[in-house]
Amino acid sequence: MKTTDGAALPAPPLTPVTRRGLLRVGLHVLLAALPLLAISAHVFGLITMNWSAALLVIPLAVTILALSLFDPHPEDRVILHGFVWGIVACALYDVFRLDTVYMLGWWADFIPTMGTWIIGDGSSTAAGAWVGYLWRYIGDGGGIGVTFFVGAAFLGLHRRPAGVVVASAVAFAVFPVWSGLIATVWLAPRGQRMMFPLTPTTLTLSLIGHLIFGLIMGLGFVRTRSAHRYWPWTPVVDWFVPAEPRAERTLRVAHPAAARTPAPRPSLSGPQPVVRAAAPARERPHVVPPPPLPSGHPSAPLPRQHPSGPLPVSTASPATTGPHPRTGSGPLPVAAAARSDGPSTSSQPRPGQTRTGTSSGPSTGSTTLDPETWALWQRQLATTVKGRRTHRWR
Repeated sequence: MKTTDGAALPAPPLTPVTRRGLLRVGLHVLLAALPLLAISAHVFGLITMNWSAALLVIPLAVTILALSLFDPHPEDRVILHGFVWGIVACALYDVFRLDTVYMLGWWADFIPTMGTWIIGDGSSTAAGAWVGYLWRYIGDGGGIGVTFFVGAAFLGLHRRPAGVVVASAVAFAVFPVWSGLIATVWLAPRGQRMMFPLTPTTLTLSLIGHLIFGLIMGLGFVRTRSAHRYWPWTPVVDWFVPAEPRAERTLRVAHPAAARTPAPRPSLSGPQPVVRAAAPARERPHVVPPPPLPSGHPSAPLPRQHPSGPLPVSTASPATTGPHPRTGSGPLPVAAAARSDGPSTSSQPRPGQTRTGTSSGPSTGSTTLDPETWALWQRQLATTVKGRRTHRWR
């Protein structure tokens, strides 16, 4: 089924089988089984095919045809495919059967005789052949195809591999179809006289013909298995499987799954929002730090000679422990200006004396450095490459 723009419509959701749906499909299966049952009933002498065709088969066929035209249902598509493939399989079966009947003469053709049972025993063989083959293709072949396709849809065979489907179709053509035919001929008092005698030749030829019929019907089912997405009911095999959200069945997780949010229960008030599973949590890789390099390694960090920050005041002579100012630019600035936290200029020490008081910076002869300048000077010394003279007053 496609929309006006060519996009495929999604298949309708599956629902449990209802009484109304079961009655509708039951009518299709009953009509499909009546042509074969009418032959057995006629051979056993229960009811003639003239009466069964006039009172049962034809009225029921007209009723179901009108129901499918004026009240179509999704399962009608599957039933129609089964009807068509049953006719095709019966025609290919007759290619083999008529070859052995009219060209090889290994057994007789009882289909024209069966046609005379339908329209009356006094009819001609030619008219009986037309009616008999029409009954065979539409009633027998189409009916068997409908029965198999409906049973396969209820059992969920459209979800199985092609080999399983074809094997199931061949098995259905052998039992109950072929076995029912042989049982009718063998058990009925007039079966072998009215239909065909049971000999190794007739048994073998009829079995081969039904194997061909089942093979073609199974291949047709495989070819048109996409029509089963219109089947509105849940297959029987799913009735015994615990209910599970459909999204959980097809979810594939490549990483360890995290805790999932439980699916909400269906409500009768309306559709519920879809709850998606939480994304799996990814673990961060554990990075192992490399071992520390030895102190003499070329790539090892340089050792810090002096800690950053102000150093304590040294009691040694400034001439031997303090850094030497650059002589080309004059004496270093003296922290003699008025500061909020420093001493006044009137209390400067004389040359050769060490300043004592609140200042924590070292003295350089007649001047005293403030703590910030001294800390900046020491940081420059600690970060300067050895052998290069880069300290200038900035």
